[in-house]
Amino acid sequence: MFAAFWAASSLSACKEFEDRADVNSGSYKWLALNQARQVWNGNECNSSLGLKEGQKTDTTITINTSLYLNQKADNDCKADIVVNSDSLNQAIALASTGGIYAKYANAVLMPTDAYSLSSKEITLKAGQTKSDDVTITIHRGTLLANPVRNENTDAFFVLPISLKNSSDYKINDKVSTMMFYVTLPTQDPTKPDETTPKQQFNGKTLVWNDEFNGTGKPDGNKWSFENGFQRNHEDQWYQADNAYLDGKGACLIEGRKERVNNPNYQSGSSDWKQNRQYAEYTSASMQSKYIYKYGTVLVRAKIPTASGSWPAIWQVGNTWEWPLGGEIDILESYPSGGVPAIHANYCWGSDKRWSGNWQSKVVPMDNFISKDKDWASKYHIWRLDWTSDSMKIYIDDELINEISTSKTVNGNGGGAPSGGGMNPFSNTVTDFGDLIWLNLALGGDNGGSIDNSAFPMKYYIDYVRVYQ
Repeated sequence: MFAAFWAASSLSACKEFEDRADVNSGSYKWLALNQARQVWNGNECNSSLGLKEGQKTDTTITINTSLYLNQKADNDCKADIVVNSDSLNQAIALASTGGIYAKYANAVLMPTDAYSLSSKEITLKAGQTKSDDVTITIHRGTLLANPVRNENTDAFFVLPISLKNSSDYKINDKVSTMMFYVTLPTQDPTKPDETTPKQQFNGKTLVWNDEFNGTGKPDGNKWSFENGFQRNHEDQWYQADNAYLDGKGACLIEGRKERVNNPNYQSGSSDWKQNRQYAEYTSASMQSKYIYKYGTVLVRAKIPTASGSWPAIWQVGNTWEWPLGGEIDILESYPSGGVPAIHANYCWGSDKRWSGNWQSKVVPMDNFISKDKDWASKYHIWRLDWTSDSMKIYIDDELINEISTSKTVNGNGGGAPSGGGMNPFSNTVTDFGDLIWLNLALGGDNGGSIDNSAFPMKYYIDYVRVYQ
């Protein structure tokens, strides 16, 4: 919308067009910004640009000036074009009074990287009735990427353009400011978030992230991959080829029904990793090369829910053997008692080697689907808040599992070489930290019966962000 605010000392509502003529009566030659009165409805001068997802081509608008009643200029007249944030701030301050200002409650000043001016000065030349145009370019892609969209779904950007410092003619304050509105689309919960990551979150600073933009393989400087059979008698063969960037802003881990040879096969072996001649399924498991201790992890993901799928977001410590190094399952999804469920777990060492103490929370999938029937088709944000005193796991800001680190001291480890009696979640051990895992397991001890009609199974990860 174009909106004008006129008055030297305070904002006032638009009046009828004839009232404007009164201030320009006689032979007054007052300079006006033409676009400040492009549309007239009795109260405001409005026009708007509505952004749509994916439409990133720049938009241009033009502005120009003229004198009252289109009189010819006697002299060249130059005026500055300024972004008048004071005018917008006054409108925002008046939002609580209602009326024509109510909409400004959610107004945000357009950031400087989202627009450009062809000139910061406009000239009405002698003998002309209208100045040459100045072009304002609005960078749609920059606005669509602004994280304010996720902070306030009602937010919109305003670019307040004013005339200032006229060289020859008095500026008509009633028609000297253009408020250019840009409305934003609502984030589609079924698609990746196109906004740039917030640099601050709950008082913490972004220290590491992967937005999974582009195509090809995930960044090898950030991720490593497992290969082969790994744990829990799972049915898939892990291979890096099953993880790729989809070109739409997500990393896709794909579970496939395909037979691959097991190079470690030994007929008659008692080892489950060796007594299978083939794997009938493939998938991917990737681990961050980044290691951290304490902070907040945000992972936005859309998970497969077909029977047999076992998507996970988890962390393990880098110093002692499992489970003395600790395990945090920010997400696991597999059946519990035959019912599809979401799991959030903490695990630390006991007095028996390779056996952990657990604090687990199981939430039936129906708890989420009963609130939103489309829950499974949407992205959700899994979050871990980890301090030296506590850990909290959330799904879409709903607290799922919380524990005090006073409870997570390891047992003696049952003969493990190190880590017994230590706390994997609260310690001062040099270089100790957790790495982040993303994987899609199939079947195995927990995944359940595999639905062969559901392939390929797709696990989408929009981003991983770490704040400290």
